[in-house]
Amino acid sequence: MTWLLLFVGLAHADAQADLTTAASKDLSETVRMAAFGRLVELGSTDMAVVSETSVDDAADARKRWVSIRALGKIRGDRSRDLLTRLIDDPMPAIRTAAAGAMGDFGDHSFLAKLNAKLADPAVIVRAAAAAAVGQIGDGSSVKFLSDALDHRRSFFRGRSLWVRRHYVEAMGAIGDKGAYPALLRSLNDKDETVIAAAVDALERIAGFDFSKGRTADKEREAWRRWVSAQLRK
Repeated sequence: MTWLLLFVGLAHADAQADLTTAASKDLSETVRMAAFGRLVELGSTDMAVVSETSVDDAADARKRWVSIRALGKIRGDRSRDLLTRLIDDPMPAIRTAAAGAMGDFGDHSFLAKLNAKLADPAVIVRAAAAAAVGQIGDGSSVKFLSDALDHRRSFFRGRSLWVRRHYVEAMGAIGDKGAYPALLRSLNDKDETVIAAAVDALERIAGFDFSKGRTADKEREAWRRWVSAQLRK
């Protein structure tokens, strides 16, 4: 029993040290990512430090963010339960981290929460939710992405918000042909970033491009004709 307690204590101390390293803004990305990897590896047998920090409102914000993102890599029932709780946290940064972790986790059971967060009051949460549903890759999210793309909350004083590009990118990541109507509309969008994202998304879904020998305008027109033809079939 004494050796077991000693082992647990050492593992806890190592996890705390790695969490501090991974959350540091003064160290290189290589060093931080190595520490993050060790946290994830340890989490397969002991995730106490990560679990406790992820839900600790008094914890350092960077450590809490790292802990939440680690949950998405560790996976398992405990991580699933914590992320399901954290996605509704009052703090936008925590909801953002939880959405990102859900995407890394890749569990389809998160989709209802993530689809709802596409309408979150915080734009950064909406963007993270879009990226997450793109990672999970279920066609059922296309409708929610399409609705979010055109919703008035995605505009400010008539101007397109940057998050709309993320909705289109997520459609491309999902790769479902059900996105064609939304992508066709996006090709005529006033926001150039949305148009560019729509072209990229269509290339991913269709598996080819129209760029060779065409200007950007002609390429987009080729896609308009092609998608329109697909929707008439």
